[in-house]
Amino acid sequence: MASKLQGRIALITGAGSGIGRSTAELFSGEGATVIAQDIDSSAALETARSLSGSHFSVSGDISDADAVGVMFLTIQDEFENLDIVVNNAGVGRVSGDGSEQSGAQETPAIGRISYAAFMKMIAVHAGGTFLCTKASVPLMKRGGSIVNLSSIAGIAGWGQVHYAAAKGAVLGITRSLARELGSAGIRVNAAAPGLVETPMTSNLPPERLETLIDSTPLGRIGKPDEIASTILFLASDDSSYITGQWISPNGGFLIS
Repeated sequence: MASKLQGRIALITGAGSGIGRSTAELFSGEGATVIAQDIDSSAALETARSLSGSHFSVSGDISDADAVGVMFLTIQDEFENLDIVVNNAGVGRVSGDGSEQSGAQETPAIGRISYAAFMKMIAVHAGGTFLCTKASVPLMKRGGSIVNLSSIAGIAGWGQVHYAAAKGAVLGITRSLARELGSAGIRVNAAAPGLVETPMTSNLPPERLETLIDSTPLGRIGKPDEIASTILFLASDDSSYITGQWISPNGGFLIS
């Protein structure tokens, strides 16, 4: 069977861990040349080095326009074209001052979410998707596929209000760009996963995790490679007549 992404060049943001890394591994196995991006340069490089064949890494803060500009100058020096862009990078929790938060935390109510924290979520998820897509489109001369990472939080409103707002914005960006870029042969879709085993979700309090699993008909949380398979479908010719849509691998959470 022919590889689904043979000869294609794919940029994957947030490829240093979790869904991004699993997607990089799957794409590489399907014949793509992967550009692994992460804010952590060591993590991006480690992912790129772990892949078979010829691959590349870049680093930078996707919410910073100047950093994205520098990152794409580096990409342009190495590659003439991009065929696939996976806007995966994100943050799960931010503290009151807008910095990233770690450790088990309760889901904050709106009264405990500062404007700085709200805007940090928007800047990374919606802003990062906007900036990376804007910089990618001129390189997608052969057409291609953009896959944005949203969440069930952006569909059902579950979770923290700033996270839900940011992931909902990603869906709006997806639909708008699908209309705009279709004539250029660029498809734009979104994967909106439920709870997945990643460094981000490892910070959930055990009792909260148990509640979420109990609300999922399949009785478990997802694995990064299961989400990567959804992303592969949207990136490949298997979905050649699909654009402006979202697919939500969530174990049935949204119907429970």
